[in-house]
Amino acid sequence: MIGFHQDSIKLIFYLLVCIGSIYSIAVASVTAYDVDFYSKDEPPFDVDHKDWIARFWNWSYNIQTDPQTQKFAGLKENGCLVHKDSSMVMLVDSAAGGTWNQKCTISQNEGILIPIWTGECNQGAQGYEKASFQKLSECARGFDTGIITGEVKVDNTPVAKLDVVDYKTNQIENVTEVYTNQFNATMANEGHITTQKIGTFPAAAHGWFVFLKPLQPGSHTIYYQNDVGSTTLNGGFKSKADITYSFEVK
Repeated sequence: MIGFHQDSIKLIFYLLVCIGSIYSIAVASVTAYDVDFYSKDEPPFDVDHKDWIARFWNWSYNIQTDPQTQKFAGLKENGCLVHKDSSMVMLVDSAAGGTWNQKCTISQNEGILIPIWTGECNQGAQGYEKASFQKLSECARGFDTGIITGEVKVDNTPVAKLDVVDYKTNQIENVTEVYTNQFNATMANEGHITTQKIGTFPAAAHGWFVFLKPLQPGSHTIYYQNDVGSTTLNGGFKSKADITYSFEVK
């Protein structure tokens, strides 16, 4: 009887472990279903990743500097600085630096473009007035040197990571590295790039981005962080940003 009793306990324990495993898998599946990405081979909304980055930069160029805060105009605590282009919601460039919380309402049909770190170069910049596309592209990539780490969390769950030192990639997870084709960069006003001429110029950009597919209806948070440390190639430049968007998806 004692052996039978022990066998019964073992059987019950085994069944509980199996049920727990099934539950964990089910919960993980639900969580995974909430977050999905456009891979580098899947153009978001039939628009190439390179074209989305060109659109991103044409928005970012024209964000002016707030004379009081010396930060991006419109970037304030619990504000909503985004750019909606067709079916894509673009979040603020991490070059803004600092710690920010934004609150926005978006559609369940809109994807989300998250910039971890990006650079660009165009013929409106001093010293590049006659630069070829190759030179512009090299210049853009050169702005993205340094010790660069980044992370993206959705609803407090890590979903993407980046670790790059100058031109060496140590880790890239659910992050798309993009080199654009040549595009027209239009500066309609005196934006936050003070060395930039006003007008339309040939340009190239590079960067690391996360392309999120539309989120399910409800409340969601997107947190992205980067830390740019100095190296010889980036001339000692440093930057750090921690940005959280609280979205109501309808």
